[in-house]
Amino acid sequence: MTENDPQEDYDRTYSDMQLIKRFYTYLVEYKRSLIAIIGLIIGLALVNLIPPVLVSESFDALKENKTWDDISIYVIGYVLFSVAIWILQVITNIRVTIITQRVIKRIQQDTFESLQEHDLSFFDKQATGKIMSRLTNDSQELNQMIGIVANFISNFFIIITVLVLIFFVNWRLTLVTLAIAPIVFFSAIIFRRFIRTTSKKWRDSIGKVNASVQESVSGISVAKAFGREKKSMSEFLEINESTYQIAKKRALGVTGIHPWMDAIIMLATFSITLTGSYLTFEGFADEKTLLLFLLLLTRFFGPLMRLASQMSTVQSGFAAMERVFSLIDAEKTILNPINPIEKQLDGEILLENVYFEYVENTPVLENVNLHIKPGEMIAIVGHTGAGKTTIASLLMRYYDITQGSLKIDNVEVRDFSLASLRSQIGLVSQDVFLFSGTVLDNIRYGKPDASLDEVRAAMIIVSAEEFIDALPDGLQTKLGERGQGLSAGQRQMVSFARTLITDPKILILDEATASVDAYTESRIQTALESLLKGRTSIVIAHRLTTIQNADRIIVIDQGKIVEEGNHDQLVKKKGVYNDLYETYFKHQSAEWIEDISKIYES
Repeated sequence: MTENDPQEDYDRTYSDMQLIKRFYTYLVEYKRSLIAIIGLIIGLALVNLIPPVLVSESFDALKENKTWDDISIYVIGYVLFSVAIWILQVITNIRVTIITQRVIKRIQQDTFESLQEHDLSFFDKQATGKIMSRLTNDSQELNQMIGIVANFISNFFIIITVLVLIFFVNWRLTLVTLAIAPIVFFSAIIFRRFIRTTSKKWRDSIGKVNASVQESVSGISVAKAFGREKKSMSEFLEINESTYQIAKKRALGVTGIHPWMDAIIMLATFSITLTGSYLTFEGFADEKTLLLFLLLLTRFFGPLMRLASQMSTVQSGFAAMERVFSLIDAEKTILNPINPIEKQLDGEILLENVYFEYVENTPVLENVNLHIKPGEMIAIVGHTGAGKTTIASLLMRYYDITQGSLKIDNVEVRDFSLASLRSQIGLVSQDVFLFSGTVLDNIRYGKPDASLDEVRAAMIIVSAEEFIDALPDGLQTKLGERGQGLSAGQRQMVSFARTLITDPKILILDEATASVDAYTESRIQTALESLLKGRTSIVIAHRLTTIQNADRIIVIDQGKIVEEGNHDQLVKKKGVYNDLYETYFKHQSAEWIEDISKIYES
């Protein structure tokens, strides 16, 4: 996607009829309420005709020099029917508002549910701010549109009823009125496409602004560390300027229709008055008819003008609807099979000729063959980008392999129920994400019904009990976004406890101790060793102590398994592992520390 093209790769184009049919599916369950609203709208349209008739009749009574008692009936009737119109409008608006909020709630729920079902490859490509814009801003645009649609229908009924009445009042003047009406509709059609296009671009631009702000706020510490605040500001100003230009065009389209329609109304009033006066002089009408017609004319062109101007809001709503439904309908690639398998895992893992690529024709894993026995602990090592973390992601089925076979307990990973599979695999990664809430909420995240004893046991295993109890409110201490309030090491230990409390059969530690200092790691190392017993464990690590304790070490280089064995065997080979050892691991060994100490002592 280019900078000037705001389209996302999942965006779709829907016709107006497709959008209407789709939106109707959300309205079906409120059929009775909709019928009641339509009844109120029809009643409102009919009652709207009565006040002009009463004014016309009172004018006729004044012309005939009737008494106040005769005229007061029309005055009282005018007031009562005006109040009735107001009451009907209030009731209609209340009912429309209630249904509107319910529909918006359903649409937002469906959008959020759709996001939960998307695989990680979807979020790899999409900016969070843009997704949030569709879930919040676009949904609220629909909120406004639904209210407008109700007014749209109301105005339509009013136009029809007024049209019927003025035809019987004076068909000649009605023909003049109808001659002007097409100008209104042609104007609306001209504005319609412009508003639809600019509204969609405007919504996309808002998504870009949200994404820019979110990224800037999330990375504010990095920006300050490198003194790049001005650069961030410059980039935001560029995006904001683009949004301003698009918003300006849209605003001119939305507001420009009103003065244009006012000009048409003035033209219509002038034409009707001139024609009506001529017809009166010629004997085809009288003053009462002309007055009634002019009064009804405001009830014809007023709704007609609103009808036309509301089309721009409806089109803006259609643009928002298109963006929301595109997000809901975006293709999901990681789905449950038709007949998902649910079973307790033993933990045997088999990769046969596995090939995987994130980007087409750019392999990350090539011809990977690996057999892990139940209860076996293996360590995977390799340079950054070698494909270590990808193996963990494939086991969790965050992605599907491109070619080959990936089995757990002799069952293809694709055939498992996603919930059953992931509930039995524990993953602790270097990039820890804690949710806002209490420490207890975060530890119980994977097992909400865990008892306090279970929580305490997990805390003790990962040596987190001491620092958690030292927090202001212990387990009830509230954390900010992403675990603000805890150090990186403390967040990692909470993450350990969160995973361990689910008692997974397969445990994946992806650089899990990277944020834990050497002292803390030494405290939890013994506990981890006892914990890993009886579980199939895959450890992606850069700590020598963890690697040396593994049953096997798997060395990956450029997406391929190049070496396999224990620490001593691989060092003797003088291959890739030995290079890694000399570069990353050797300085962690007791022998190296002892040698360095001797050098300094001498």
